[in-house]
Amino acid sequence: MPFLWHPLVVHFPVALWLTSVLFDLQYARTAERFYSSASRWLIGLGLLAAAVSIVAGFMDYRPLVAQGVGQAFIDQHRVHSLVAYATTLLYTVMFVVRWRGPVTSRGVYLAMTLVAAGLIAATGYLGGEIRRVM
Repeated sequence: MPFLWHPLVVHFPVALWLTSVLFDLQYARTAERFYSSASRWLIGLGLLAAAVSIVAGFMDYRPLVAQGVGQAFIDQHRVHSLVAYATTLLYTVMFVVRWRGPVTSRGVYLAMTLVAAGLIAATGYLGGEIRRVM
């Protein structure tokens, strides 16, 4: 089995984005700009880590298919990929919106955060399930 990079780096965007939730919750509670700014930076770093994870995933995928990884892996990864890309897209939107200026409603801010946190949690869970079918 070839050395796989994706499992090593995929945890960084998950950790960074889930940590940003804590800062978002504090911002929603206190309205202190520090928490909003810290969350934005964590989201940005998570986006960079996600880009590395995506590249590593494509690098790892080719040798696995060449070795004859099963159809169950490919099918489950297809579902996981859709959730992961949707998560990355949502965090990209959140980053751009926050970079352009403060969100006027802390309720909208918190709602986006909670949806994104649910998506990244689902992405992590599905990623773990992929290892089971390998």
